[in-house]
Amino acid sequence: MPPVCNNVFSGKDALLKFYDPDSSPLLPLVEIPIHPFEEDGVHIYAKMLTFLPAANVKSLPALNMLQKAKEEGRVDASTNIVEYSSGSTIMSLAILSKVMGLNGAIAYVSNKTTKNKLNLLRFFGLETKLFAGPGQPSPQDSNGGIFRAAVDGQTNHNFNPSQYLNPNNYLAHQRWTGPQIAEQLPNISAFAAGMGTTGTMTGTGSYLKQFNPEIVNVGVCTAPGDLVHGPRNLSLVGDIPFPWQDTVDVLEEASTFESFAASLQLCRSGLLCGPSSGLAKVGLFKFLEKAKLEGRLDHLRASDGSINCVFTCCDLPYQYVNEYFQILGENYFPPVQEEALLDVDCYPYQPEWELSAEVILSKILIYISSSKSLRGETKKHHIGPMSSTKLRTGKDVVILDIRNEADFNKRHFPAAICLDIGNNADSPNPFLDTPTMVKQWRSLDQRLSPDNGIFGEELDGKTAVVFCYDGNTSRIATSILQNRGVEAYSCAGGIGVCWELLNLVDGREHED
Repeated sequence: MPPVCNNVFSGKDALLKFYDPDSSPLLPLVEIPIHPFEEDGVHIYAKMLTFLPAANVKSLPALNMLQKAKEEGRVDASTNIVEYSSGSTIMSLAILSKVMGLNGAIAYVSNKTTKNKLNLLRFFGLETKLFAGPGQPSPQDSNGGIFRAAVDGQTNHNFNPSQYLNPNNYLAHQRWTGPQIAEQLPNISAFAAGMGTTGTMTGTGSYLKQFNPEIVNVGVCTAPGDLVHGPRNLSLVGDIPFPWQDTVDVLEEASTFESFAASLQLCRSGLLCGPSSGLAKVGLFKFLEKAKLEGRLDHLRASDGSINCVFTCCDLPYQYVNEYFQILGENYFPPVQEEALLDVDCYPYQPEWELSAEVILSKILIYISSSKSLRGETKKHHIGPMSSTKLRTGKDVVILDIRNEADFNKRHFPAAICLDIGNNADSPNPFLDTPTMVKQWRSLDQRLSPDNGIFGEELDGKTAVVFCYDGNTSRIATSILQNRGVEAYSCAGGIGVCWELLNLVDGREHED
């Protein structure tokens, strides 16, 4: 089927055409401009298989396996797909099974799978069935999920594509990936791919060998004892019956650390890819380094003198972000400035919780337009049982005044409660000064908690109007109160704005 004009897919079969590589433009082949072998005339390209509609390489074998099964009458609208996979393969099968009108998919998953990854599978509508034992079992291990998926795939209304045993896995790359690379880079010298099911290497590598028998196929496995999601170590690859050994010329290994570090570098260079992609790049670089040391680079040169190499970018980094930090360590990442803020100011803010002084004075608080509306006291203010006034709406209101006790005693609203947390008119803005935010938030979160003897249960069912010097500390308090379920509002600009408005209303200053 020819590519769709202008890359627009429409009609009842629009999604089928969207996922069909024959209906789409070729996937990008992008040269890496900076690498250690530039002076040797080496050109290194990334085949961006992440540009597939499902954003991962496994959508190609998933499509091919389901297409062939449908042609053979092995699946229909009542069929459930069962497959051992915690990642790209089963997600691609889940998506494509729906696109192709099948019933759905069930993921057989190792119990070592992270919670985030399990949730990602469930996000795509997948039922998940956990299996104990090795996370990467042999297909012949009767206790493992691969074997059990094959058995369960024989029951009514189930079908197990069996990515580790089904030749339509690697034939997908013989059908699509190999021809694309050959068309885009006819003078290719070397091809590198990670090996898990070995499908990418077997299919792509065998096609490229037919296209150019001189090409070197570099199969990349994880180093013994290491783990990269997707690829396997050589001892496990050996159990897979695909003819990868007829295709691979050189075997390389990459560690977990090397793979994650390489993919991080690619991401920061502009090629977004995950650790399996980094593994393929590491393997290619190791092959080139050995060839250079042994004086064999010239054997790779094309007729124009160039050495053109391709590795696969087959996964994305997002679902592994936490693992990048765990594996590479903090030194690989920029520091977080003002990190102390991560432990405080934890609750949301809403603009409607901050009211102007005009609104507070005209619609919320009932005040007497005389000097009696403000109280100045020389005696120490003792907080007794929570007192309240009335809102114009008839609801009870508690007035909280977050100034120090000396300023509170000079002037305050009737029935206001002083909440002294040690700040004053010259205190820094807590939103611009981290130590101030940490101190104020922790104090307010403790003082305004439901368990506090003064501000606990007595605030429940009432509305709090909160004042401070400049409106910033009262915003913090309002956020805390709203989070505990108390209707609360702060005064924008602080209590001084109210004083100014009252002076204008009365035509004179209120002196205590």
